[in-house]
Amino acid sequence: MNIKENIKILLTDDDEDDREFFAEAIEELHLKNPVEFCKSGVELIDRLYDTALGIPDIIFLDLNMPILSGFETLQQIREDAKFKDIPVIAIYSTSATIDGVQNTFGLGANAYIVKPIAFSDLKKLLKKVIETDWKERLHHAKIESYIITV
Repeated sequence: MNIKENIKILLTDDDEDDREFFAEAIEELHLKNPVEFCKSGVELIDRLYDTALGIPDIIFLDLNMPILSGFETLQQIREDAKFKDIPVIAIYSTSATIDGVQNTFGLGANAYIVKPIAFSDLKKLLKKVIETDWKERLHHAKIESYIITV
């Protein structure tokens, strides 16, 4: 499958280094649309309600953020019917904890990934996520295929 070049990606992460690492990986995948960034869950929620900006095709959401955690942000996103069909990929910075996986699955995230340390692994992981048919997976989510790895 070819990578979808014209996809609108939004990453929410409070860590500037992680945002830059993500942007570099996306840039090397040669997508036509630039990645959009939010630095907090509050900023993401505000951005989603800004109708002039349009709805992203996919949201990558860091779980460990101050003020409004990724879990709380995910809950707010899923409480609004306007955003129910946006794929949300939950990101945990160190490992896939059973609680984190179960909580994000229960809150309606579409997949769970662990931030890879190696740049090449991040590119492979992002390519895999972008190439996924989320319309199909949105309505047939199974916890067995919920964690995406390289």
